[in-house]
Amino acid sequence: MTNHVGVLITILTATVSSPEVALAAPNILLIIGDDMGVETLASYGVGENPPTTAALDQIAREGVRFTNFWSQPLCSPTRATIMTGRYGFRTGVGSPQGVVRPDLPDIPQKPEWASYEPPPVTYDIEVRPSHGLLAGEYTLPMAFKANQHLGYSTAAIGKWHLADAVNGWLDHPNLTGFDYFAGIMSGTPESYFSWNKVTNGEVSGAVGYMPVDKTDDAIAWLEEQGESPWFLWFAFNLPHSPLHLPPEEYWQDDHADLDPKSLPEERSDEYFAGMIEAMDTQIGRLLAAMEPQVRENTYVIFMGDNGTASSNVRAPFQARRAKNTIYQGGINVPLIVSGPDVVRGATSNMLINSTDLFATIMELAGIHPEETVPKELTTDSVSFLAALSNPYAQSEREWIYADVFTGGLAGVKDASYALRNSRYKILRHRGSEEFYDLRVDPYERRNLLAEELSPQERAEYLSLKEQVLTLRSSEAQR
Repeated sequence: MTNHVGVLITILTATVSSPEVALAAPNILLIIGDDMGVETLASYGVGENPPTTAALDQIAREGVRFTNFWSQPLCSPTRATIMTGRYGFRTGVGSPQGVVRPDLPDIPQKPEWASYEPPPVTYDIEVRPSHGLLAGEYTLPMAFKANQHLGYSTAAIGKWHLADAVNGWLDHPNLTGFDYFAGIMSGTPESYFSWNKVTNGEVSGAVGYMPVDKTDDAIAWLEEQGESPWFLWFAFNLPHSPLHLPPEEYWQDDHADLDPKSLPEERSDEYFAGMIEAMDTQIGRLLAAMEPQVRENTYVIFMGDNGTASSNVRAPFQARRAKNTIYQGGINVPLIVSGPDVVRGATSNMLINSTDLFATIMELAGIHPEETVPKELTTDSVSFLAALSNPYAQSEREWIYADVFTGGLAGVKDASYALRNSRYKILRHRGSEEFYDLRVDPYERRNLLAEELSPQERAEYLSLKEQVLTLRSSEAQR
């Protein structure tokens, strides 16, 4: 855990002109896109023919875009790292929550106007058992509650995917510390047009278009906050499966030639693009609903939770090295931050882990992590606050790490994992070790271990190998 409290917090907590007048505490909006790597956004300049995303492009123009941000390779693990600031091998969340859980009522019938959606993919939970975020974990919203003098309200709206039968299930979002929750518990909606909505532990059937309903909930909650500061965790399911054509009013390009009642395989990329456009339209609607003074005092953080699914990933990434893998296509995702005193239109190459949102969000709110998080707890979060005022600030990280495993803590030893420094990356995928020079080979086409290493390469390889072994030897330190 970093002890650094950056320039921005000095500005935000200082008095102005007279000791009696203090700057208002900032609002913090964390927006999570579902299954989208860096190739999906035009602002990154990586993918071929990316979707139109007016709102996210504007956020990038107003803030800092991070190019070396690593999530975990899957939904639940990334969410757990943000909530706790801890790697998956400490929490046991290394794959999507998949234990047996209480049944929910049948979802309502889809409206006749709804687009076609393929049947949901089912997983054998006996093959990939996992659990949700354990009840004993210290979480980000708990840190806000521990600093009630700051006056923050907190809410989580949208996808949750951290609850199970033993950690509180429908009440889990509130038990982790959020004042308000409205959304869905699972990772994959059966339908975007009819679903079981959970609001503070109570289930109700809902119909319409789910992203619109989530945005309506977010707007309503923000209006209730008045002038009080807030932290909102706003998690979309878009553009996660099931693939579909969103309602026309949420498009940003013309998709009139696509059939909403079918999904031609040769045009699946266009349906996927429409889903990203629909998400971006809702982001724009939420931001536009804020009063100008609220918007100006709000940090907006947008991130992807993992790379694009293999069925939708685009060049330069490959289907077998996308979501669910520790290759760049599975873990190099967007992170864009705008807000008060954030440098506009900047790009940072700082190494950042999804764990680092834990400390950074606290510091944005004026919370001191080293004073708030229980001292006996091992955390892996390093604040990147300094990069928001200076994108060329030296990273406090020398490396970043990601892994994927099944079976909770018992499965950690068999994890696939990756660790990189500013140039080189070591990984273990399904038991085989690989080594890449990301400066000259950013999309991992040439495994350097398949040839003789140069002296520099060997030194870097041995250094990274020692680091990853040292890190993973601490697995038992919960």
